[in-house]
Amino acid sequence: MKKLGLMVWNGLIHLQKIFMLVAGSIITVLVFIEVVLRYVLGSPLFGVEELICLIAMWLYFIGASYGAYERSHIKAELIHMWFKKSRTYALVKAISSLITFILSIIMTIWTYPYFIWGITKGETSQALLIPMVLSQSAIFVGAILMSLYFFTELLDYIFQSLGKNTIFEQLSKKGD
Repeated sequence: MKKLGLMVWNGLIHLQKIFMLVAGSIITVLVFIEVVLRYVLGSPLFGVEELICLIAMWLYFIGASYGAYERSHIKAELIHMWFKKSRTYALVKAISSLITFILSIIMTIWTYPYFIWGITKGETSQALLIPMVLSQSAIFVGAILMSLYFFTELLDYIFQSLGKNTIFEQLSKKGD
């Protein structure tokens, strides 16, 4: 069971990395093609902006969730200056992680009705008739992934504050 969990964990991270690479490449190529067609040949490609927007939404939220996994999301902390003991420092970081996790759960709860609304409305983009729920779902999926990664961060800091080895940080290092 542990091996299966590790495979799923590492597979999810690997899929996110591949997606970010492919999506970033596709956006770059599409923007380049659009610039050449519009400003060199004087004939823009119909609907490319809609396609770029769709891919960019997914890239942004998958990238945000990957930042949560890496624990490289933006932080401003001076706490380490006041708390010198590693266990006390970990406890303060656990409290901070708890707040972050709660906020990510709230974000996930808020994005779910938006996702369902997108499904029920059946809106499409103007030019390519792409279902708008495809880009709206990126917010919901990204929120779920961020909540997962913030939860693992919270557990790690709780374990550190108790003087125990962290679990998910070790799993993350094996997956890289």
